[in-house]
Amino acid sequence: MPTQLHLPVQPGHGEAINSVLSIVRDDQKVAYFASGIPVFVHGAHDATGQRLAAVQMIALGLARQEELSAALAVNRTTLYRRSRKVKAEGLLGVVGSKRGPRGPHRFTEEKRAQAQALLRAGRSIRQAAKEVGVNEATVRLAIHRGELERGAVQARSGPGERSRRAAASAGGVAVARHTERALARMGELPEAAPVFVEAEGVRYGGALLALPVILALGLLDAGEAVYGSLKKGFYGLRATLLMLTFMALLRVRSPEQLQGHPPGELGVLLGLDRAPEVKTLRRKLWELTARRQAVQFSQKLTQRWVDEQAEAVGVLYVDGHVRPYHGTAHPLPKAWCARRRLCMPATTDVWVNQQDAQPLFVVSAPANDKLLAMLRREILPQVRTLVGDRRVTVAFDREGWSPQFFREAWADGFDVLTYRKGKYRPWRASVFRTVEATIDGRPVRYQLAERLVTVLPGFRMREVRRLCDSGHQTAILTTRRDWPIEVVAYRMFERWTQENFFRYMRQHFALDALVNYQVEPVDPTRTVPNPARKALAAELRASRAALKELTQAYGQAALANREAEHRTMRGFKIAQARLRRQLRAAQARCDTLRAQVAELPKRVPVSALSDDDTIVKLAPEAKHLTDTIKMLAFRAETALVRSLTEQGVRTEDDGRALIREMLASSADIVPQPSAKRLLIRVHAQATPRHNRALASLCATLNALEIRYPGTDLMLVYEAPSVA
Repeated sequence: MPTQLHLPVQPGHGEAINSVLSIVRDDQKVAYFASGIPVFVHGAHDATGQRLAAVQMIALGLARQEELSAALAVNRTTLYRRSRKVKAEGLLGVVGSKRGPRGPHRFTEEKRAQAQALLRAGRSIRQAAKEVGVNEATVRLAIHRGELERGAVQARSGPGERSRRAAASAGGVAVARHTERALARMGELPEAAPVFVEAEGVRYGGALLALPVILALGLLDAGEAVYGSLKKGFYGLRATLLMLTFMALLRVRSPEQLQGHPPGELGVLLGLDRAPEVKTLRRKLWELTARRQAVQFSQKLTQRWVDEQAEAVGVLYVDGHVRPYHGTAHPLPKAWCARRRLCMPATTDVWVNQQDAQPLFVVSAPANDKLLAMLRREILPQVRTLVGDRRVTVAFDREGWSPQFFREAWADGFDVLTYRKGKYRPWRASVFRTVEATIDGRPVRYQLAERLVTVLPGFRMREVRRLCDSGHQTAILTTRRDWPIEVVAYRMFERWTQENFFRYMRQHFALDALVNYQVEPVDPTRTVPNPARKALAAELRASRAALKELTQAYGQAALANREAEHRTMRGFKIAQARLRRQLRAAQARCDTLRAQVAELPKRVPVSALSDDDTIVKLAPEAKHLTDTIKMLAFRAETALVRSLTEQGVRTEDDGRALIREMLASSADIVPQPSAKRLLIRVHAQATPRHNRALASLCATLNALEIRYPGTDLMLVYEAPSVA
């Protein structure tokens, strides 16, 4: 082959490698010249281009390896190895690559496909990463690179955007579902179905934490079984019952207080555009009250609770709670209010609680009947209906003391547990012994003694006494002979849990609040204290007080009499003739009044009272319904508290405070229709310990697998991640 010779001409500003090849460098490029002709160019910092140029120069015979090694500052062995790789692999032989695996070793193709399926099913990035077993940042990076795609997600509505839309709504604050409301006005809509859209930072969204427990306790099941449905309208029975329960859990004391809470935010809890306003909720309450089925509703719930927790009703605590009436519009019968130390117009409710202080049912005492009468007429028959033939222990205070009743209850299959009433002689200190035990997980230590006592001829009961450090002896009577002595004392002293229940319900659930101002006439055949006798008795007390004052004045005059003025008793009487006449008149007045009082009966039927003395009672229906819902809310709160026992909650009060904090928290509501889930992402609590407790509670609730009523969406709860 003919060879063309080149003149050895090099660029003037180049660097000669040999007589043929030279290099020209600047800040951006590197050029190679062979006899003045450019043969290769690459970037100043292009390592791959430099490798390829060196291999080509050697292959073309323009330079030897040692010459390029000196000019490029590259080891001869490296140049030799690169030449071999180019011959074997082509241009890819000089392309640099990192050592180790040549692809993702954890987020493999299989895991990437699994993560994509989860995202399309509606899972969040965090959940998808956790299920696949990779870091959340790995999934986010894959989405950023376009390797993964998130499922179609609706634009979330933040608090500010929802507030703006709610205020600008033409139909009223937060009114958005105009078509359904129009159908409701025409009577064509039985009830608006819950529809959820994504919403961030929903105020009170944490209240949905209680929804699985509320449904498990049977709120809607019992409501639908008893009431069926309400009149056609936008808000039906489901929305009304859930709204009343959420109000109790959020400490909204009455429908009127809803005016201070955003209706749009509360509406999200119901799956509606807004919560019912005060007028609407009052109208729904009137509709429920008019059916007079609150007792059946309460009994339905109570029977369900007893069936699910039969062991918890082995001991029942019974006590009366006095609800004072502060109004002046209606003449209510009076009752003694111990916490106010006053006798005032009031209504007495008798509550029955389980041995763990959770309420079972409540009965309003007509005309403030005593506890003993309510036990005989109302409480024991209802308990027998609930538990069947099973023997139950009923504990109450001294107000229910009656040996005759104890014998009747024992014969009817009930055991009694109460304090001994009246004065009793103390036992010798030597008969008491120290007893230590652990009951219900609590250590107890008492000084106790016991014996059998005869309370009626042929009827004996067990008497247990506790010796206090002060020397006082507390006597307990019971028909239970199978209990250890320490259990008798512990169960009796645990009656204070019911007092604590009353206090908590008054403070947090507005137990004494009036639901409405309606009244009803009392049973005309029921007897009440005779008002005429009561008036005469008051007049008699005043006359006796006047007689006492006159008698004291006569005695003082006799004591101050000086013999020089009145030497004889006859003379003293003549001098005090006016005072003696007043004394005789006062004594005669007292005798007359005493005789008149004795002639009048102590109690008279209500029908015999005059119009001025007519006694009424507060309408019990609405109060009984709302009290039943508050009982259910208390039991739901208790269930949530007990789920936190493994999270280091020291006392029940701490647990209830933490649950109240969680229920009032904000949350993100994220419906995932494709996965048939409703995700509730509760916002962070005040401390990491509380966040860990929230995460544990969410896991417990998720295990229940409860669907939101009226939808096919499974409730799924998510807590903020904590270290």
